[in-house]
This record gives sequence, C-alpha cells and structure tokens, in this order.
Amino acid sequence: MVAHGSDDFRGFVSEPDGRGTLNIVWSCLSVLLLNTWTVLHINIPSSEWKAWRIYLHKFKWSFIALLIPEGMIGIAYSQWRHAKISINQMKKHAPQWTIVHGFYAEMGGFKVQDENSGQRYTFRATQLAWLAEADLITIPEISQKDIKDRSKTSRLAKLLACAQSAWFLLSTLARIVQSLPLTTLEIATLPFIGCTWLIYFFWWHKPMDLETSTIIHVPHLLPRDLQKLTEATCFSEKRGSWYRPAVKEKHQAGWDFYWFEKSMDLRHFKIENTNHLIPDELHNMVKHSTAETRVAHWYRPAVNEFQACEWDNANDIALIIGGWFFNGLHLIAWNNQFPSVAESLLWKISVCLMLGYIAFSMPLAAVFSWLPEGSPTKDLPLWGIVVCYAITRLYLIVEVFVGFRACPPAVYQTVEWSQFIPKIS
Repeated sequence: MVAHGSDDFRGFVSEPDGRGTLNIVWSCLSVLLLNTWTVLHINIPSSEWKAWRIYLHKFKWSFIALLIPEGMIGIAYSQWRHAKISINQMKKHAPQWTIVHGFYAEMGGFKVQDENSGQRYTFRATQLAWLAEADLITIPEISQKDIKDRSKTSRLAKLLACAQSAWFLLSTLARIVQSLPLTTLEIATLPFIGCTWLIYFFWWHKPMDLETSTIIHVPHLLPRDLQKLTEATCFSEKRGSWYRPAVKEKHQAGWDFYWFEKSMDLRHFKIENTNHLIPDELHNMVKHSTAETRVAHWYRPAVNEFQACEWDNANDIALIIGGWFFNGLHLIAWNNQFPSVAESLLWKISVCLMLGYIAFSMPLAAVFSWLPEGSPTKDLPLWGIVVCYAITRLYLIVEVFVGFRACPPAVYQTVEWSQFIPKIS
C-alpha cells in the first residue's frame, strides 16, 4: 500500500483517453442525482400550493434523500407496511382495494368533506376503514387503473436509473477484481445505490406526482364521531415510547421534528401547526398526548411525508437496519489511500461513530427515560446524537471531494474488459 501523502499521488487529472477526475465525479453524481429524483414519490400536495412550491417541496426531499438515504428507507417501509395492512382493513368495504389503493389513501388520496361545517379532513386508510365500518362514509369505487392513469410514474426512467446503477456496480466490481483502487466518492456511492433499490422496492406501486384527491362528502361528522375515531385509531397514551423523543405537543422541551414532521410557512419562516383547529372537546381529550399530533394531521391540507409520531418497533427496526447497511458499506474504504494519515483516521472514526450512534441510541434513551416528562435534559442524548451524526456525515461528504487533491495513480487506470472475455485456443 502506498504511504499516505506520497509524492506519487496525483491531483486533478484530465481524461484524454481514460478515466479522469471529472469523469469519476460526473459518473458518481449522475447516479446519485438520477436515482434520488426518480425514487421520490411525494404525497399529494395541498391544493393551495402553486407549481413552484411543489417543486421546492420535492427538491427539499431530494436533498434529504441525499443526506439521509437510510431515513428514506424508514419512511418508504412505513408507507409500504401501512398500504399492505390497508388491504385487510378494506376487504369488507372495498373489495377492489389493492396495495395501489392503500398507497393512494396513505398519501392523502381520499379526503372527507363535512358539508355542514365545511371542514375537509385528511384521513388515511386506518381512519377511512373505521368510518366505513361505522357507516359514516362510503368508500368510492375507484379502480387501480384510474389511479395509475393519473400517476406520472415513469417506469422507463426508473429502469434507466437502475440500469445506470447496475453498470456502475459492474464497473466497480471489475475494478476490485483487477485490484484497481476506488476513490472514496465511488465507495460512498455504493450504499446510496443499495438504499435506492430498497426504496424502489417499497414504493414500486406508489403513485407518483399526483396533484388531486378524491373527495368523500358526508352530511356531518359530530364531535362524538371524531372522539370515537380517535379512541379507535390513535395512539393516545400519556407517555410516549421511552426510546423516542417526545413530540412538541407533550411539553415545550419536546421534539418538533421541524421541517421533517410539519410543513414550513416560508413567508414567516415558522412551523405550520394545525392543533388550534381541533375542536375543544376533542382537543381536551388528546391534549399533551401523542394522539394530539396524529389528530392535528387530520386538519392539515396534505399528508406529511414523515409520520414519525406513528412509528412503532417495526419501523424503528427498519430504520436501524437501514442505518447499519448504509453506514457499514463505508467501511469498504478502511484500507483506502487517503491524502493524509489524519484524513484516513477521521474517516474511520466517523464511520465507527455513525454505527455507534445507531447502536447506542436506545440504551442511552433508556437511561434518560427515568427523568420526568418536560425535563430539558430528557431528550439531551437524542439531540446530541442527531448533532454528532450530522457532523460526522458532513465530514464524509466533504472528504469524498477533498480527497481528489491527492489520489494514487492507479485510480485513473481503466478496467481491461478484454481480460473478462474467454480466450478460445
């Protein structure tokens, strides 16, 4: 192995005949950008949003997917799981119901309009099934074909993205077989491809870029109907899961999830809350409980992309596995040649820390769970983990580009594909 900081290392390399710096950077960025954009299936936006706001929303989530792809696995898995569960929930009231209908409901495809009050509720599959069972609504007969016809899903774009990723993986494997080194940027691209393919699996049947919903009209939803709906479908215990930070509704020191969990009022740069729209009788019932966040979602014009307040053990396990998978693949660069010994050490420390954050977040939360609700220090370990995780991730992102200032010459050698062609004597 060539020593760190060797004089043989090269900086920017042009590409007259083979691999050059720009060729490597572009091949990786094109994989990242194409996969990130085509994999996103955002929920149906508010009817009040203009086109620029919709694109800004999708751009925001593309940025999040680039920074935290393992988090997108957790979100995609959660929606896929709820869509699968909805098939059994709706079997009695909508025999035509499929996983496509489930995704349609989870992304805000059905909205209930109270003709008496004018209030429009953004219910999802679980609430719709309960309302249908209580004979308060009738599930509209909408076919899977109708939903797919409105979807802007491009199977061709997805297949092209997958083909591009497959070629990238094949080229990477060929370099490994021929003992040619990889840049840290190429190594960091590998886990993104794995995460993207997992998300493709979970969201394959989810409609893409829908802009309108199906309205279900009802004469009147009484407060007692909403109370019964809350009792039947919401997680309303006073104490939340010990390993997850409390939501803001529970106490002022709680976790607001900011622009992940709730929409942002861009004009005034503040979180958009709809808790004040909950009727007093219902609000008194759910106040200072985890159900308050879930009920507040009903009064929002669109379903949030991230429903962290509803996650259970299965969702958390999916998030942990996704985190280990994504960060663990960065260990491939353990023996890579870095421009300096310090950068090599920082890379190893950063990857190990990210794996450690995931492994020890729950044990730390268990220790601090004994503190009283509302204590400013109760969520301190989880806030600390988020901040430290962000810092280490930022270092890895910066290092994959900074490292190009000094790469071993073999990085720029091309694969000899002729070696893989069997010779006929």
